[in-house]
Amino acid sequence: MSAAVMIEGVGRREPLHRRTNQKVRRNSHAVRRSWWKHFSWERGRRLLLALRIHAEHLRKKGQRTGAAPRKGVMGDKGGISFGAIRLMEVLVAVAARYEGRLEPSAEWLGDALNVPAKSIHAWKEQLKRHGFLTWQRRYVETGQQGQRGPQVRQTSNAYVLSIPQAAEAAAEARVSPRAARQSKEERAYANQPRLMAALDHHGDNLVQEMIRRGCNPQAPT
Repeated sequence: MSAAVMIEGVGRREPLHRRTNQKVRRNSHAVRRSWWKHFSWERGRRLLLALRIHAEHLRKKGQRTGAAPRKGVMGDKGGISFGAIRLMEVLVAVAARYEGRLEPSAEWLGDALNVPAKSIHAWKEQLKRHGFLTWQRRYVETGQQGQRGPQVRQTSNAYVLSIPQAAEAAAEARVSPRAARQSKEERAYANQPRLMAALDHHGDNLVQEMIRRGCNPQAPT
């Protein structure tokens, strides 16, 4: 797609002096501010916890982190590398700082993590495959008009962070307080309530009979 908004029915090419000579990728959308939703630090901490637990569950014994999906294996989405988790930490920090607005370029992210842009793209794909990250390609107008519409150029993507339902449930199970262990007596009352009630009744009658005979079970020896 050339760097101009296409108009159906117009087949003329843009004159050379009116072109920006910049490619606009397919499925790109105009920049709009209504793309993002509010994102808090608390939500970010929950997301990072869910991501780390999910990545831990994905890794198999002897398998490197961030392994690519296996060909021919249905449902295999591959692993999540430590680099992808580091990338998510940066994205969470930016999203929480700007209340959900998240539009850094791959070059900026690469500088922040001291890695090449191709590593950023690989980590983004890992997060996207597992449902933690989505984005929208965007373009902006240059202010120049052409025969087929306003001239445009590619700009940075707009990102949205999310927590998959299964990953969030696993994180909740990990951090929720565990129920106190029941004693044998408590388990007996729970499993056989009628029997335990009968034993209690028999025990009460026995104690009352002992007291009637003058034997106080609580009397000091």
